[in-house]
Amino acid sequence: MLPILHHYDASPFSRKAQKMLGIKGLDWLSIEMPMTAPKPDIERLTGGYRGTPVLQLGADIFIDNLAIVEALDKVFPDKPALMGHQSRFTDDAIGYWAEQLFDPVLRAAVAKYALSWDADFRADRQSVFPHLDFENSSANMPVYASQIVGMLTTLNRHLEEGNTFVHGAAPSLADVHCWGIMWFVISAIPEVASQIETLSPLMRWYGKVDDIGFGKRSEATFDRAWEAVDLPARGSYVSAEHVDEDFREWLGCEVRVDAQGADRGAVTGELLAIDQRLLVISVTQENHPSTRIHFPRAGYSLTR
Repeated sequence: MLPILHHYDASPFSRKAQKMLGIKGLDWLSIEMPMTAPKPDIERLTGGYRGTPVLQLGADIFIDNLAIVEALDKVFPDKPALMGHQSRFTDDAIGYWAEQLFDPVLRAAVAKYALSWDADFRADRQSVFPHLDFENSSANMPVYASQIVGMLTTLNRHLEEGNTFVHGAAPSLADVHCWGIMWFVISAIPEVASQIETLSPLMRWYGKVDDIGFGKRSEATFDRAWEAVDLPARGSYVSAEHVDEDFREWLGCEVRVDAQGADRGAVTGELLAIDQRLLVISVTQENHPSTRIHFPRAGYSLTR
């Protein structure tokens, strides 16, 4: 069963998922979703979530890169590991650093492009990121650029210690976190990209991660997604451990999951499993088996 990635290429978070597949050296199917809502195909598959990226393994649907990396390491243990090069705490901390880097990167992109976007795309981005100023942010571009360069200079100092990759000799989730946001800087914000070209360890590291590629990608239509849902399960990806006593009584009940901080749609379904890192809910599908939607706990809220 080939992994299916639902995504669009302009997203740095989609690029992160593609890079994970590349490090794993996997063949995979690409189904491109629209950049703006509505996204009826992916929303039906997930029960309402429309963010990018989404990884599909049969009827199991993994939301967000934090759930995707857990799935890839569990399902393909014979391929290079993405996690485990350092502690989970270290991986999570670097992921948090990358999220903090994305904030001025996103603000810089809005400052540079928002006034030139067509009305529909701009309205969609405003609904996804309601905390941003889409009207008056261009004057703050030097501030955002300085913040980005400062954070990337910190990464450059770490790489000056001689490691090929963030954790040493092998690429890992830590590199994916950092590379994905830097890819967007280089691709979309030339004012910043020109300022980091002299950071030799950083640029050398970026090139090495870039050279890994994205695995073997084949384009597919959404029909392949429904065909995969109908295939027999390869095994259970659902954790048998329910360590969160506060939510144990919710197992088997209808719950709702929302992304925090951005409007990516909400999913309602039966809570199947929950542990400290992931939660899984079942979504009923018309004319197909139910899909199991895997969310990371971090960045998502669970309500009854």
